[in-house]
Amino acid sequence: MQRGLGEPADLTRLQAVVLLGGVVRTTEFLGAIQRSLLDMPVDRHRTILGCWRNQVAELAARLECRPLLIRVMVDRASPAPRRDLMADSELGALVRIERDPFEYRGTGGVLRDLATAYGDDDYLLVATAAQLLLEPLVELVDALAAPGADVSILTDAGGVPAGLFLVRCAAIRMIAPAGFVDFKEQALPAIAARHRVVVVARPQLPSLPVRSPADYIDAVRRHHRRLAGAGDINDPFAENWRATFGLVEAGATVEANVRLHDSVVLSGARLRSGAVLVRSVVCEGAEVPPDSVCCDQVVSRHNGTTVRKFRWRP
Repeated sequence: MQRGLGEPADLTRLQAVVLLGGVVRTTEFLGAIQRSLLDMPVDRHRTILGCWRNQVAELAARLECRPLLIRVMVDRASPAPRRDLMADSELGALVRIERDPFEYRGTGGVLRDLATAYGDDDYLLVATAAQLLLEPLVELVDALAAPGADVSILTDAGGVPAGLFLVRCAAIRMIAPAGFVDFKEQALPAIAARHRVVVVARPQLPSLPVRSPADYIDAVRRHHRRLAGAGDINDPFAENWRATFGLVEAGATVEANVRLHDSVVLSGARLRSGAVLVRSVVCEGAEVPPDSVCCDQVVSRHNGTTVRKFRWRP
């Protein structure tokens, strides 16, 4: 059954925020960091998952409802976020890490399986997990709910998907109960034939994907510029040559006279005296020699004995 036009979605029926945290294939970056992308730090106190938790808690407060459940879906081949980083009741957002029960189910199949626990008029907010939002989640959800559609998909003005959509559970019950089903390519056209599907466009893309080292550094940089009240990084008049951040996780060793320019040092890494990092990530177990310079690199310990570096094109 389709909802009436002009009637906003009833967000009191929002049951969960589903973060899709699986990957199609492993990457050199994932192999280097040896952790979930959701565990990567974005500031001194938060990881990517921590940012989601804060945003979902604000949404729960806005809706004046019980703490919202965050269901983080991880495929069998991907590392799960570390449970020691989570407080189950923190800030009104409950985090549950779940492995896909089937190896080849696809995003559509996963959502169909999750919807069996909810009623037809319940809603799920679905997002790509490895991204940072540039706008408050509360505002984005209000925009998605306004058309009252069965599926509301967020994009930028040019139609580029933002990795965030609101779906009524009745709309995804028609997805096959077994087998691989991709939501965008397979399920969505069939759903659109029977249910109301709308695109909600924002002037600019309201999120930053984090798939590669360049994505990660750019997202963290823009996150810190927003915290500092600075202009957008894409402003042609912005002074982007200035360092915006330097993150050192607890458990990393950083000696004297080290300089960090938009770089991240993960727990268990070591930077020797005089080292300079520019737009780089140093991973657990890796050591950067004294007075050396790393620019646009990921430095990791490889095979337990040697240090491996690879570059990316920013």
